[in-house]
Amino acid sequence: MKLPRAVSKAMITASRKPVGPLGAIAVSIACLFLGSSGAWAQENPLTLHFLAFPKQLKPEPVELLIGDGKTIKVETPGHELSPAYKVPSLSTIAVGKTEINEEGDSFFDVYGQAKPLGTKNQIILLIRKGPKSSDGFSVLPIDAVQSNFGGGSFFMMNASKLTVGGTLGKTKFGLKPGQRELLEPEPSHEGNVCQVTLFYEREEGWKKFRDTRWSLSDKCRTLVFFYQDPETGRLGIAPIVDIL
Repeated sequence: MKLPRAVSKAMITASRKPVGPLGAIAVSIACLFLGSSGAWAQENPLTLHFLAFPKQLKPEPVELLIGDGKTIKVETPGHELSPAYKVPSLSTIAVGKTEINEEGDSFFDVYGQAKPLGTKNQIILLIRKGPKSSDGFSVLPIDAVQSNFGGGSFFMMNASKLTVGGTLGKTKFGLKPGQRELLEPEPSHEGNVCQVTLFYEREEGWKKFRDTRWSLSDKCRTLVFFYQDPETGRLGIAPIVDIL
């Protein structure tokens, strides 16, 4: 089938290894920009929701670095969006955990980080690199401003290493690894219902792995994530409905 297109008494470090004098200076400089302060930051806060895949039965929270020596705990659900977290404007979205080194100093062990988008409302997608949070995350910010992602829309994100595609109602799509696309599908059935058929590409061709129906509504938007289990490599899909 052919488819179209820490926080620290003495330092904060983004490394799990000791840093030398020059490294410590570099990290300190970076931290000056990591959490913006003053009136500008207060007037330009970010609203962040978190989502982590593969989902876990009892996902442990992680810490979000929001400034020099400041963190907050954030939840990492996989079946729905986390509560909203309002934070100062940040130059880097960094999640991890505050740890204590052999000298008794605390430091921030970064599990994953990425540059935020330029919008005030974002969904931070965390793709697990292993069963434990300390195994690390790939961090993917998504624009969640309603005017850019409104009711009846589907945000499709391929966080797997496979090429995926299919049909959503009367709309076709194809996504290579790392690609994302915002769809406003046309229903294929009465009652604003879409027939959904999904495929992934193998050497011998396309293989169907999901055939279902989804409803359309201007009162909700849907995030659809393709991902692979870090242990088995098995492809999974997670549709998350956000009521507006």
